[in-house]
Amino acid sequence: MIKRMIGVVAASAVLALGLSACSGSSAPSSSGSTSGKQSVAFAVNGALGDQGFFDDAQRGLDELKASGHKTQTLQADASNPAQWKSNLESLSTGSWDLAVVGSAQMSDILIATSKKFPNQKYISFDNVVPGANIASITYAQNEGSFLAGALAAYAATDKASFPLSSAGKTVGLVGGMDIPVINDFVEGFKAGVKAVDPSIKTVVSYVGSFSDSAKGYDQAKAMFADGADVVFQVAGGSGIGVLQAAKDANKYGIGVDQNQNAVQPGHVLASMLKHVGSSLVLAVEAADAGKLAFGKTTSYGLANNGVGLDFTNNSNLVPDAIQKKIDALKQDVVDGKTTVPHAAGAQ
Repeated sequence: MIKRMIGVVAASAVLALGLSACSGSSAPSSSGSTSGKQSVAFAVNGALGDQGFFDDAQRGLDELKASGHKTQTLQADASNPAQWKSNLESLSTGSWDLAVVGSAQMSDILIATSKKFPNQKYISFDNVVPGANIASITYAQNEGSFLAGALAAYAATDKASFPLSSAGKTVGLVGGMDIPVINDFVEGFKAGVKAVDPSIKTVVSYVGSFSDSAKGYDQAKAMFADGADVVFQVAGGSGIGVLQAAKDANKYGIGVDQNQNAVQPGHVLASMLKHVGSSLVLAVEAADAGKLAFGKTTSYGLANNGVGLDFTNNSNLVPDAIQKKIDALKQDVVDGKTTVPHAAGAQ
């Protein structure tokens, strides 16, 4: 079994950063700071516990805390933008060196807040937000999803290697919302499927929320009922329902944002990771060194191991031969032999 737990290489990534640069609010948690280390506050436009995007970011904050940075995390109601705004403003009054936010849902709030507090420094992850006091971080989710699409296609055509498959040549994707960043996952996924077998049907639906696991479950259940052998979830907390549906249908799912392979053992083929937590650690460490370029964007993709598929902890569901094929497709992207399409408006 070839393991694909992909990490970000700190030295080169820090240099790149320097050059190119649930309901209700929870009680904040903080730690003492060490001289020379930036203090960091994270305003979550939702709640931790999604087993994905926000939890991965929090792991980065936890790592920073363990290394001596003063940290704080404020959670919020996932459907209350006014609370997101209030929390971010409360972290922007000079008590914190860096205020961290993520996702396109925070764009307008961050733009307004950064102008209101021009002396505050911000890190925006998974989104590009203009502003001289904002350092943006993006991830080539289309490239990582290209590999997820290829994996889904192999599973949908090779019953011998994937015994829960009907080899019916249908796969699905459940997205959180119909927005550019999610559609970038969709375009990459479709391209990966076509790279393996253009005749495979890809079904796509949107939950309309990143926190409605019941609706995510229902949409995935419908896809499995209509013949899908694999469904890729790119829906945050809603995606936990997708993986539950994979188990209940005795089919396969693909996770996202962090290693979700053990969420439904035997049914999650792999997880497509964006190394959010690691990128935040690198950004803050660059800020510690005075090398984080504000007003600019740093991107992570397959070439610098910022995204990729993680096959660990999934009970050897994916044969080595398939993993080698996935690795070859990855190398084609890295070498420029394959260009993965972007969705319109994706960054």
